[in-house]
Amino acid sequence: MKNLLKQIFAITFSIALLAGSAMELNAASKKNNGFDRQLCNAYMKAARAFVELHIFPDGEKIDEDMIDDEIDDFSNNKLAICDVNGDGKPELLVRFEATFTAAMRGYICGFDKKKLTIELGGFPSFDFFDNGCLKANVSHNHTLAGEFWPYSLLKFNRTTGKYDYIAFVDAWSKEDFPKDFDGNPFPDDIDRVGDGFIYYIESDEPVDTPVYEKWIARYLGGAKPVEPDWVSADAKGLRALEKKLGVRK
Repeated sequence: MKNLLKQIFAITFSIALLAGSAMELNAASKKNNGFDRQLCNAYMKAARAFVELHIFPDGEKIDEDMIDDEIDDFSNNKLAICDVNGDGKPELLVRFEATFTAAMRGYICGFDKKKLTIELGGFPSFDFFDNGCLKANVSHNHTLAGEFWPYSLLKFNRTTGKYDYIAFVDAWSKEDFPKDFDGNPFPDDIDRVGDGFIYYIESDEPVDTPVYEKWIARYLGGAKPVEPDWVSADAKGLRALEKKLGVRK
């Protein structure tokens, strides 16, 4: 009787092991290089459409007036696959910048519920951080900021799959602009540390450097920059993305 029970247990245990192995193999078959296969295919479809058909990830056809190979070759646009929002999944990044400044555009694309999603779009100058925060730099600096470049601070929302806006930040550099455009002098009474900078955080009321640094530390303190590996928007770049994702055309 005991021997029979041992045999039954051994058979049951073997079946469980085989079932578990089958589940693991099935899960692995749905992935390429550790990435979800549907995600990989969706990203490559969008990347190829951008390079070969000149279509943005949101489906908009790029106006031919924005493309002039005599001025800048289309291959100088950029693509990347990288987890830039810290959610553990890679994003498809697209930078359309081989054109005049007003036409430049950038996309951060995700994948959710079997389809490509647009997490953020805008001017293609983003500073990424591993905690999901992002600086979206303005296209032109026509302010009093001098070498400081104004930006919008955003943070990725894992619930919505989009970036939430936090604040716009601008500055005034005394060295570059002793007076503002109306002739008003730099407010030394606000600049208590005397470093020649004041900041505007989603407000017309300026603050000095320590206040700004304390504020930005709430969002970026301890965060590390994320640097995507950009490839050219051409056949060579597409092959590099295919290799990274484990996808074949």
